[in-house]
Amino acid sequence: MNSRDATKRIPKAIGTEAQLFGTYTLTDVAVGLLPGVAVLLLMQVVAPPSATVAGYAVQSLTLPLSGVAIGVGVIFVYLTPPYTSSLDWLLMFVGFHRRERDHDFAAAKELTRVERIHSEDGFVERTDGALVGMVQVTPPTMALATDEQWRSTAKAFQNFLNTTVEYPIQIFSTTQDFPTAEYVAQYEQRLSDPDVQANPQLAALIEEYIAWYTTEMDQRKMTIRDHYIVVPVTPAEVQFERESVTQQLAKLPVIGLLIQAWLAPR
Repeated sequence: MNSRDATKRIPKAIGTEAQLFGTYTLTDVAVGLLPGVAVLLLMQVVAPPSATVAGYAVQSLTLPLSGVAIGVGVIFVYLTPPYTSSLDWLLMFVGFHRRERDHDFAAAKELTRVERIHSEDGFVERTDGALVGMVQVTPPTMALATDEQWRSTAKAFQNFLNTTVEYPIQIFSTTQDFPTAEYVAQYEQRLSDPDVQANPQLAALIEEYIAWYTTEMDQRKMTIRDHYIVVPVTPAEVQFERESVTQQLAKLPVIGLLIQAWLAPR
């Protein structure tokens, strides 16, 4: 979609600002000149007049460095997304880098909605009371399967999802690098065995295989994928269809109030 389409325009702000040329405003000019002004002040205030770099006076480099800094500022203004202003984008950058990287437990719980992790039982409890479990799935290899086998497997999986699965699920996959070092370690250990040391040809063959295998795996970027089925369960989904005796008594006119007060959360 064209960002300059007048029918699909996203205003940068509620207020308007006078445009100097094109779509650029006085604020954009100030943001573009800001790096150059900062370099100019830094060279004039911080750098001593007698300082030199590679035989050149530092003061003589003020204008070239300021020009480069202004160029960086102009590029920053040019790359500003159309939905925001250059000043807001600059403040967003500064705020992101000044923001704390570590959060306390309360902030992390609010962000992730994780109330507790039951590592022994293998599920996660969310702040809304739902329990989330993960089941690892090891699918059969289909590397040498024909097109017909692929279609048959996909059709069977589709029928399973449409007819059997009556609850929301998520499919989560992870990728990790193939442990090449662990695989070739057993061959490297063979190089220290007496029979290999007594046979130079065998030792050379093992060394060539280790070098070839390591290079081949690096070029192929081999990875290992693990697949998991994520299933959430809320308390409402596992409640009994019939009310318990206590719930039935809670509906009585007088006794029900006492039971509700007794069972109320504290």
